[in-house]
Amino acid sequence: MIRRAVMLLTAILAAVLAEPGVASAAPDDLVKVAIVRTSEQNGGRADSLPQIAQRNLGDRARATEILDLNRARPQRDGGALTDSGEVRPGWILLLPDDAEGPDVQLGRVNSDTTGGNDSLLTGQVVAAVAGAVILALLSLLVIFRRRIGRGVRDRYRAYRDNARWHQQIQERMRARAELAAEFAADQRRPALARQASVELAADTVEAYALRVDERTVTAWVTADHQPRQPWHAETDVVWTRPATATASPLTGGDFVAPCLVRVGGEDGTLFVDLTWLDGVLAIRGSAGVAIDVVANLLADLTRFRPDLPVLSVPGLGGEPPGLPRNAVRLRSVGELRVAAPAPGTDDGMVRLAARRRSLTSLAVIAEMPSPEEAEHLLAACGPGTGQIAIVLGDLPGARWRWNAEADGKVRLPEIGLTVTAPSR
Repeated sequence: MIRRAVMLLTAILAAVLAEPGVASAAPDDLVKVAIVRTSEQNGGRADSLPQIAQRNLGDRARATEILDLNRARPQRDGGALTDSGEVRPGWILLLPDDAEGPDVQLGRVNSDTTGGNDSLLTGQVVAAVAGAVILALLSLLVIFRRRIGRGVRDRYRAYRDNARWHQQIQERMRARAELAAEFAADQRRPALARQASVELAADTVEAYALRVDERTVTAWVTADHQPRQPWHAETDVVWTRPATATASPLTGGDFVAPCLVRVGGEDGTLFVDLTWLDGVLAIRGSAGVAIDVVANLLADLTRFRPDLPVLSVPGLGGEPPGLPRNAVRLRSVGELRVAAPAPGTDDGMVRLAARRRSLTSLAVIAEMPSPEEAEHLLAACGPGTGQIAIVLGDLPGARWRWNAEADGKVRLPEIGLTVTAPSR
């Protein structure tokens, strides 16, 4: 098909350009002309009037006739033929009517000898060429209409998908910004989460995560007995109760105060209790979303647990945002103190289940530690030490490993949930 289109275009242009001006000009308007050859076209020699006369009139002596016809006629380069007879390549020279040589062409030239440019492309020829090009383009459209149609449809789909993707990104950013504003103004749900955590602790039930929506409080728990009213067991580890239920009175006994922070929202606000971490939390995946998660956790600590000491180890990008003003800056992970586990704690191996421990400090590590630093960090934040850490990056051996997605989602494998993180 491509060959057919090229042949068609070539044939049309050849027909139009074979005799410039013939298509729409009357015979009386036509004159015979010759174009001065270049040295390459002339066997390595400069062209001259005698040579032009010999080729096209058969007599070198008739060069004077060509001189008389073209003397002082302006050429395209601004020059003109003078009595010296010197010519330049590309000049268009009028020839006598009986010229029959190989250089003879038919055309119309500007007869104005005071200015203007000689031209073989008259208005009629230009129109003919334009018509030929349009006809050729139409022919190509007919021949390749299916391919062109597919290309147009593909481009439209790509544009539509790109626009839809940008719209989705904007909607997600707007939703995350609205969630951040909601978190900043919300006092009810944090109070409900703390109330539920204390209520469960009084019943010797430990909740390591809670989700609070308008109607229900959901708790992920460890317990050795069935729930008591108003709680209801959805599964062995998931209990629920109405958000408006009255909390059971605290009956006494020792229990550790919760350290609740919000991770994100999705069908309610999700809280995790950092006293249950008893080790290291690694947030991997999208660095920007992971930073947002850490900033939000630190903001909640400043708001709800200002008594908890925060230690910071900056990375190449500096410190994570949201650090409390009284945070202690460390130069490296090696400065973290390695404390002995509390009595009754196992041998320091990461356990599948941990008991809630009173927290002594939280360390924030802004970049992935080296293998040596990682070993020191896991020892410093081992089970029962009371010291916990949050690392921006994937750290093998971390007890909690969350995954931050580029779309603002955060997956928490420990409880099998995915939430939307608020933006900073």
